[in-house]
Amino acid sequence: MRNCIFYLSILGLLLCYSCKDDDILTSKPGEPIAPVTNLKHTITDNNVTLTWDLPANYPSDIIQPISVLVIKWEDGRSLGSQVLPDAPETVSFPYSTGKKYKYTVKVQGAVNSEDPYVSKLRISPGQTISF
Repeated sequence: MRNCIFYLSILGLLLCYSCKDDDILTSKPGEPIAPVTNLKHTITDNNVTLTWDLPANYPSDIIQPISVLVIKWEDGRSLGSQVLPDAPETVSFPYSTGKKYKYTVKVQGAVNSEDPYVSKLRISPGQTISF
């Protein structure tokens, strides 16, 4: 009986771990959005300014203007994210010397979709800068 319970437990664990599929996280229907390029930072006084270049072309189903998603970290702690509307190519944040910062910038576009099971947002891969 003890062997039966042991083998059933192992079988149950194998079944649970074999059902994990990460492909759904990386795949969305439609043409992907290109990432931002030329991500740079400039530090002046108590501010850091991030600048980047947006993609020249977007998929035809993306509603213009696009937004930019900026994810922020300070000393390894997440400070959350901010969505910047109207296709900006620059943003400024407070800066303190002696701290480590990391920012990830992504292009975020809305998509017209009548299907309730298809996301109405499409997000590009991110570009990250640390200093």
